[in-house]
Amino acid sequence: MEKQTLRNQYKAQRNALTAAELQQLDLALLQQLQAYDWSALRTLHVYLPIEKFKEYNTWPFIKWLWQQYPELTLLCSVSDFQSHQLRHYKLQVDGQLQENAWGIPEPVGAEEVEVSEIDAVLAPLLVVDKQGNRVGYGKGFYDRFFAACRPDVKRLGLSFFEPVENITDVHGLDVPIQVLFTPGKTFYF
Repeated sequence: MEKQTLRNQYKAQRNALTAAELQQLDLALLQQLQAYDWSALRTLHVYLPIEKFKEYNTWPFIKWLWQQYPELTLLCSVSDFQSHQLRHYKLQVDGQLQENAWGIPEPVGAEEVEVSEIDAVLAPLLVVDKQGNRVGYGKGFYDRFFAACRPDVKRLGLSFFEPVENITDVHGLDVPIQVLFTPGKTFYF
């Protein structure tokens, strides 16, 4: 199936989730994330959820990481909608955030970190195929981000939905993920 068809289908499915269903899925995803071994990482880039899009709420996971892995540096992004690039900043327990024009929470006054320092990226997505090819919102932010990372960076994704068989219109600039966390299972590609 083509990306745009999948994007429309899975956005509609996610938007149809009730608050109670979202809460259950968030909890089940948190359990999958907590079962993963984060101990080898020094820096982890996490996304901050856009509530209106019903993205997985990463905040309970972030707070858990701060407690369980206090030595782990967490990063989040500021989006440049002109260049479709992300810049990366330290996420602090007491750090200030503000929503950009798209409703994405972004750090204010935080320390910027070079992409070369990132060990793993936890990316939002709608759905992936069984080869790890992602369908996001279609702007290519994370494909550009992944391409700029070190070759050994761990590319991780979160979705409420299990992988589909195949995305038919994958192209050369698409960068697949290696691990997908879903509410019921963690997939390795």
